[in-house]
Amino acid sequence: MPVNLPLTESLTVEFKSDRNGYPDHELIEALTCLANTAGGELWLGVEDDGTPSGLHRNHRNTRHLAKLIAEQTQPPLVVAVHKHAINNITVAKISVPQAPHLIATLAGAYLRRRLKSDGTPECIHISPDHP
Repeated sequence: MPVNLPLTESLTVEFKSDRNGYPDHELIEALTCLANTAGGELWLGVEDDGTPSGLHRNHRNTRHLAKLIAEQTQPPLVVAVHKHAINNITVAKISVPQAPHLIATLAGAYLRRRLKSDGTPECIHISPDHP
């Protein structure tokens, strides 16, 4: 079944290049950021312009990736990770639910996603007692 890669990033869609192995701690921050906002999708192995570039060998085991995400978040963030071939390039779609309570990284960072004035998304640090 073909998958539709979103055309651009938005409040609920994030692209992350994995050509050189996207750092796990930054991946965890991006995922908690989505969970603490409205949930959404993180496409690992996709450039900021929406071009698929592929998964680094460290992220090809989707079961390990989901386990890593749960272990590096508090409370554990449970995500669905699925690999997809787009133009013969393997990428991962990480589906992130909206969290009922704020989720932090194990390092204690709380993040939330917002749109900048130009309409592009960014993650910002928030206080744990943020409404």
